Amino acid sequence: MKKTNMAGHSADPVTPPDAVFTDASVCVEKGVHLRVMSWQPRRPASDDPVIFVAGWVSAVSGWAPLLKAMAAVRPLYYIETREKISARIEKENLQPEDFSIHRMAADLISVSRQLEIALPSATVIGSSLGATALLEALKEGKLTAGGAFLIAPNSDFPAPWHIRWMLTLPTSLYHGLKHLVLWYVRNFMVDVKNEPEQMQRYTETIKAAHPQRIKLSAQAAVDGRYEVWPHLETVRIPVALAYAPTDKLHSATNIRLIATRLPRAEIIVCPSNRYMHRPELIADIEAFVRKCPGAVENV
Repeated sequence: MKKTNMAGHSADPVTPPDAVFTDASVCVEKGVHLRVMSWQPRRPASDDPVIFVAGWVSAVSGWAPLLKAMAAVRPLYYIETREKISARIEKENLQPEDFSIHRMAADLISVSRQLEIALPSATVIGSSLGATALLEALKEGKLTAGGAFLIAPNSDFPAPWHIRWMLTLPTSLYHGLKHLVLWYVRNFMVDVKNEPEQMQRYTETIKAAHPQRIKLSAQAAVDGRYEVWPHLETVRIPVALAYAPTDKLHSATNIRLIATRLPRAEIIVCPSNRYMHRPELIADIEAFVRKCPGAVENV
């Protein structure tokens, strides 16, 4: 296992009560290291780990309230995918395929095996692109887990012509284009009136994102025409699919269709996107985990 402590990331961004925080860098392929934050509660309700993977360019701060509640009672591992600015990438001549969903799924499998948390008793939790990458990793049993709680997974990544046009521009222009992307998200993709926290999270993360990785990961998803449908039936573990009808960024229709393709899926309808980032979601996770193999009384 190639794991080192992270320099410059020593502060605990979640600070759950009575838990030991570790910030590590895990090598997933030559020249690529991912940031993995973990919390080990001193008096856990269960020793079964949680593996958490957030969405595209998401910052851990946007998930801190939910992570704090989870990390207080079970070992929690927060894996940051390679498009995030925290990844240490020394490879040269990067291409879109270096940031594809399949590549990210392989990363999650590698990290989970190296840290020895790919267990039949583990619960994997992901959001948006992170949830999609987890689904890809779970196909054909490549990632071992007892259950998956997935928040608004993407089935595909359609984009209007002007977004496709932006993907052809030089990376040097992307700092300026962030404002155009935020304008588009604010006016066409997020219900700003009812979900102001969702817009705030996207504003913070897009402004801080790595321009080259934004471009390459978007090209991989959009131009690569990724679709989640192939081999979904091979995901044999219990899967909960959570979504909010007010969330305009993720298709409720496609999430329900994903559920019909999975052998052991259930749908959880949440009142808002904000709810899915708050400690209140723990009740839904608890109810789901109790039905999974190796479940314990508390999450």
